[in-house]
Amino acid sequence: MLSRRRTYFTLLALASLITVFGVACSGADSDVEDSADSSADLVATEIVEPTPEKETESEPTSTVRPRATVTPTPEPEGTPVSETESVNFYLSGFRSLNRGEYIEAERTFTTVIELEPGFARGWDGRGQSLMLQGKYLEAMFDFDRAIELKPNLSVAYANRGLTRVAIGDFDGAARDARRAYELDDESVAAQLVLGRVYADLGDTDTAVEWFDLAVLTDPEDGSTWWWRGRFYRDVLGFGNAALDDFNKAIELAPASAALYVDRALLYIQAQVEPELARADLDEAISLAQDPKIPSVIERAEELIAVLDERAGIVQ
Repeated sequence: MLSRRRTYFTLLALASLITVFGVACSGADSDVEDSADSSADLVATEIVEPTPEKETESEPTSTVRPRATVTPTPEPEGTPVSETESVNFYLSGFRSLNRGEYIEAERTFTTVIELEPGFARGWDGRGQSLMLQGKYLEAMFDFDRAIELKPNLSVAYANRGLTRVAIGDFDGAARDARRAYELDDESVAAQLVLGRVYADLGDTDTAVEWFDLAVLTDPEDGSTWWWRGRFYRDVLGFGNAALDDFNKAIELAPASAALYVDRALLYIQAQVEPELARADLDEAISLAQDPKIPSVIERAEELIAVLDERAGIVQ
């Protein structure tokens, strides 16, 4: 039997393609400063407990259409129901996902499907590899097929929900996430999608309940802390709480380049010691070299330009 434990590596990997709550930095100093007040409780390198009077109001996410965000599970759940050689290819496909080799994973899962067209998890696996390449419509087709073949496959609903978030279909994402949660109440992906959906609706109380549940369900999964950290930073404006979550996410997934970009953005918004942000951005660029993650490198370079511009103004 394969391990039941879920590792939502792809919940982090998709961060390199899209953003969750739409707080972006175009490279202009003013764009960063517009968000600086949301992290005003973060002072230099000293972290203090956030207090209610420090919490700032932010617009409900329903007023800010995000560029998107999301992710699935690179480790299969349970043992695939199949006795053919397709299982070996299936496991190989997930190993490719874990290494960030998404095109190779797509090819491997295609072989699985060719060998066994009725193997629902093979379709779900290829859907994940397509999602991680930003091929959302193609991914949706594969998740649809997986669900058609196995209507009680929780992970396929969760992954389809993540894809719907990426394309801005929050109603559809909510339906899929609720179905995934009905089938498996320990589905971290479903919990995170529901948190994201309620954040978009402006129901921050319910959103934080879902994000908290995801962290409680799998506190050893860096993606749960990352999703909640972005919610704290971009929606609630809780700088210290966001930093705590980003720190924990990096502790659990130190090789995830996107995490360092998010923590650097928090530092920049709070206008703390610039060397902290620069160190994170340099680390993100280094980690994004192999496999190459152009979107992470581009974002990191944009933020470095902001730091350089600020340094020039100070001088």
